[in-house]
Order: sequence, then structure tokens, then C-alpha cells
Amino acid sequence: MAKGAGWSKGSIDIAISGISNLRAELEKTHAQSETVVKRTISDFKSRAPAWVSAAVTTRYNIKKSEVKGALSGTKKGVGTIKVSGVSVDNLQLIYSGRMLTPTHFKMKPTTLPTKQAKDTRLIPGQNIKSDKAVGDVAIVNPLAPYQVTAEIIKGQRVTFPEQTFLGTNKGTGYIPYQREGDGRTPIKSTKTVSIPQMITNEEVQTEIRKNIDEGLGKRLDHHLKRELAK
Repeated sequence: MAKGAGWSKGSIDIAISGISNLRAELEKTHAQSETVVKRTISDFKSRAPAWVSAAVTTRYNIKKSEVKGALSGTKKGVGTIKVSGVSVDNLQLIYSGRMLTPTHFKMKPTTLPTKQAKDTRLIPGQNIKSDKAVGDVAIVNPLAPYQVTAEIIKGQRVTFPEQTFLGTNKGTGYIPYQREGDGRTPIKSTKTVSIPQMITNEEVQTEIRKNIDEGLGKRLDHHLKRELAK
């Protein structure tokens, strides 16, 4: 999928707390301190998706598995996160992702409603095999009006415009669409926010840095104790 206007991206610079005191505590060899740093960075690369997804889901009503899957690459097309840098001085989280449809945020309804309206209307009846067809027209009960809603931010369910309707997504379920003009076509899918936009939210950023600081601090302490015990 081409990364066009529907994509966004960004990055976060990362600093590991306590790293400046590392070599002072490691009195045996320089190699030990390098081992501790290398293993801590390796932990960061493997655990960052979980720390980020935990932070995102404190504000946004999206499953951790969806965010983590997007960041780790198991949910292709939704988003990615990469760790740049090989030393503690140049670590970065680099992320990108497309705008997500409401289906990721507990959208209602999830399938096309079947409830019919009480009022009838006339439609072309040439291909309708029913007693409702009279000559060139048919009298039918159309689907009752419905509105698409989603809870993007936790506790805040939003209602999309009345003209929003559900359509098939290449046979894999339903997503909401809106018409771009007065006719039946063209139509465009309804989008909400992207993973980069969620990550760069001020509250989420604070939580991400907290999770990373606590997580890396524990991993650094773990590897430090292992080396000092040798």
C-alpha cells in the first residue's frame, strides 16, 4: 500500500535512566558494561511494542493486541514501529501508519442492519420476482435508518454523520462509507485516527516515556546484577 495522504509518521528520542552510572558500578571490565548496554538495548527493541501499546490503550478504546500487532508488523498495513540506533545515545522509536476505520474502535453496528422501515417506497421492479412487483415498479420496505457510532477515546462514543452507511470491505466484513456527491458514487471510506496520531497524543506520550523508563530501568538493573554476580 502506498504511503500517501492517509499515512502519518513520527519518532521519539529515548534516553535510558541510570545509564550514566553504569560504568561506575561495573568495576571489573569495560566489556561487562558493554554487555549490559547491548542486552538492555536488545530488550528495548523486543519489548517496545508492548510498552507503547499499553500506553495507547490508556486513552484510546482499541485492543492492545491490535496496536501491538501493528507495531510488531503482524497486522500489516495498519502501522509499523522500528527502533533506530545501536547505542544509548541515539535510540529512537520511529513509527508510521495509515488512518484507521472505526472498526478498530468498537464500531456499532458491525454488520449491515436488516430491520426494515414501516413506510414503503417504489423502486424499479424489472428484476424483482415478488408479488410486490407491479409492472415496471415494485413496492418495498427499505432498510430502516441507522447511525454508525464508535468509541475512539475511552468513554466518549461519537456518532458519524447521518449519510454514513456500511459497505463490504472486499468481502472481509463491513466498514463505513460516505458519498462524495449527490449520486450513489463516488464513495470514500470513513477514517478516524492513525497509530502515529495516537502515539503523539500528549497524554499517551507521557505514558509511553513512563513505561519505557520503568521498563528499561528494570532491564538495566537485571543485566547489571547478572554481570556483577559473575
